[in-house]
Amino acid sequence: MTFVRANGEERRVSFPDLWKIACQRAQAMKELGLQRGDRVALVLPEPDEFVLTFIACLTGGFVAVPMYPPQTLAKMEAYGDTVRHILAASGAKLLVTSEGLMGLIEENLSQVTGTRVVREADVRGNDHNTVEPEPVALEDLAFLQFTSGSTNKPKGVMVTFGNLAANAHAIMVDGLKSTPEDRGVSWLPLYHDMGLIGFVVAPLYTLVQVMFLPTMAFIRRPSIWLDAIHRFRGTITFAPNFAYALAARAVTDSQAKDWDLSCMRALGCGAEPIQAEVLRSFLGRFEKNGLSPKSVLPSYGMAEATLAISFWELGNELTTDRLDIEAMRRGVASTVPDGGMEIVACGKAFPGHELRIVDTKDEPVLERHVGEIQVRGPSITSGYFGNEEATTEAFSGDWLKTGDLGYLADGQLYICGRAKDLIILNGRNYYPQDIEAVVSRAPGVRDGQCVAFSVLTEGGAEHCVVVAEARIGPKAGTAADIITSIIQLVRAEVGIVLGEIHLIKRGTLPKTSSGKVRRREARMRLEAGTLDFITESDTGVDSVPPPVTDYPKTTTSEGALQLATLTPDGSPRMPRGQFAES
Repeated sequence: MTFVRANGEERRVSFPDLWKIACQRAQAMKELGLQRGDRVALVLPEPDEFVLTFIACLTGGFVAVPMYPPQTLAKMEAYGDTVRHILAASGAKLLVTSEGLMGLIEENLSQVTGTRVVREADVRGNDHNTVEPEPVALEDLAFLQFTSGSTNKPKGVMVTFGNLAANAHAIMVDGLKSTPEDRGVSWLPLYHDMGLIGFVVAPLYTLVQVMFLPTMAFIRRPSIWLDAIHRFRGTITFAPNFAYALAARAVTDSQAKDWDLSCMRALGCGAEPIQAEVLRSFLGRFEKNGLSPKSVLPSYGMAEATLAISFWELGNELTTDRLDIEAMRRGVASTVPDGGMEIVACGKAFPGHELRIVDTKDEPVLERHVGEIQVRGPSITSGYFGNEEATTEAFSGDWLKTGDLGYLADGQLYICGRAKDLIILNGRNYYPQDIEAVVSRAPGVRDGQCVAFSVLTEGGAEHCVVVAEARIGPKAGTAADIITSIIQLVRAEVGIVLGEIHLIKRGTLPKTSSGKVRRREARMRLEAGTLDFITESDTGVDSVPPPVTDYPKTTTSEGALQLATLTPDGSPRMPRGQFAES
């Protein structure tokens, strides 16, 4: 394993040394009073310290509880709430953190009892206490993967060694057909399942070397990802959809001119809705660098399935369905030759695993009919730690209810969206990610930094609301210009008139620790008036922009620019709630 630290220094750890270090740290934790099965929370920002301590927990039979470190001091109250919730839910006996975070973590644990906080140096051990622990069993609990909390409070998914073994085999052998000659490159957060299992646990299964890059370094300079693939001769990498869009847009020709990316054979994409045009743009952008059009690998998975459920077949080009939008709203995936809604194929279930599509009564539906995706197999969790109610709700017999909507065609899985996020207007179904994909193309809207959801009006009807991070300036235009573009695009491509549009400041859209948008939280913050709206002072103009034709502009008491839409009879419908007065 090669770890690139935030300061650019590299640390290499061989597999034999990894085992030795893991045994030393496991013994050190045992000397701190831990017993097999005790939970250990990890808040470690440096990738090498996190990985080595995590593997030590697995080695010693302690149940690791990965947690994300605080990103900024500005949101410490919310972060403290998450820390306290996870520690209480897991019953962690020990929390291991860095020297720099020690004081901050202790300050936020004032209401938590039973958890001892120690520094990473306290669990490193030394050459004098290298004791090989008793072996673990497949049925033993390996770690708790707390869900990202995109729809509710995080729940601790129980992952056993058997789950890890089954999913690692499915990923590395069945899916990637990997060998020790492969090399992985990852900047993914290690506290999230795609980074942790996909690039820490699974590569060990087939002894694949991995280079770990700092997550924030990629966000600040996306070129380091592809540069590392070029230098390290990476063959396997994974990332969410947004990363491919960011890299295609932000990497300059001068940065890419000397890269040879012909080594890359598996460009995995998952963790959020996959947009075909984003992947095509990425492949086209770096085709001249030797990137193969057959390297892209759309996938589907979730924490409750350890990580992956299905992979697109390696070595085949991207495949999509273009669907008739009207039929799709009725729950039927009928294809059209041009236009329509484009959905990416995510492959078949791994060997030994099954998936099915069911209706609201848990009855299987016909091929090309949309319903809830359910899965079962050796990678599937037995439930949530200490939460019988949530566990019962998550299963239909031995089938895991994913909460995702999709359909099967020729055995291939296509993902449509989350059931709880479905927007129903006038009896028709609309998927928020499809609206969001259209909104993202509007000038001034940051790529992928928007959410769509429905709300009830005072009359009891539903209308669609968009909240989007926006750039105000000469290129993007005024807030009114951006709003006009959003309205026109959504009306033309989706066929609906938006009920409300709210522009917010960069970096303020509610997200989970793994980067998924929180639609419910955005709606709650909107209703509470706590979103960071773009104000008149942010527009770069001396006064409020003139009204948009046919769409009266309104201004809140705080100066946030909002927009009224039209009722079916053509008269203005003013935004609801706090905006109605203004």
